[in-house]
Amino acid sequence: MMRISGAWVSVVTFALSASAQNGASKYFDPITGITFSSVTHANGVSYRVALPINATMPDTIVQIASPSSFAWCGLAWGGHMTNNPLSVAWSTGATDGERALVSSRMAFGYYAIPQPYEGATYTPLHTSATAEGWSITARCQGCTQWSSSDGDFNLQNDESAVLAYACSSVAPDTPSSNSSTFNIHEQFGIWSHDLTLARNASYAKWVKSSAEQLGKRWVG
Repeated sequence: MMRISGAWVSVVTFALSASAQNGASKYFDPITGITFSSVTHANGVSYRVALPINATMPDTIVQIASPSSFAWCGLAWGGHMTNNPLSVAWSTGATDGERALVSSRMAFGYYAIPQPYEGATYTPLHTSATAEGWSITARCQGCTQWSSSDGDFNLQNDESAVLAYACSSVAPDTPSSNSSTFNIHEQFGIWSHDLTLARNASYAKWVKSSAEQLGKRWVG
């Protein structure tokens, strides 16, 4: 079970005061060859999204790039803690191979522990870690469309989406496992992310070439 209590609760309560003012911009990643809609917050963490054009299925590529001062960072696709997919990523501490990973979660109450969420499947495309920071790039099938007690949501063809983040400098208990427990966050924020910049006709090529190289998936 994940050791987290009011960590994401504050995201909703204090969303306006903690909202990020950064505007999204296009970012080309020279390692993966993928172009993202990218936002970098004042804490140095970047959240990047790539989408196909005129998608009929919930499909996206997400990249989280963090300075080494944070051990984990999470992205809430619905802009708050509960009833939306949470992409929680961290450095594994490995010096080669899988250097970062992502854990699929969803919380069903503000004081409930976020549970593994099987509605989103991740395919890792690239991971990195240096003394300066870590990053993960992964395809997510299920992050941009979900159903919960709040209703039915589909961001896939929206022009923008309200997203939220949370970060902590305390490492997960078992960094090599995406089912690891981890502690509450130390920072959080909310922002409106431009999704029009995320759409690209090369999306199918990106996921095909990357998936052929790795072939691994994380579910929950």
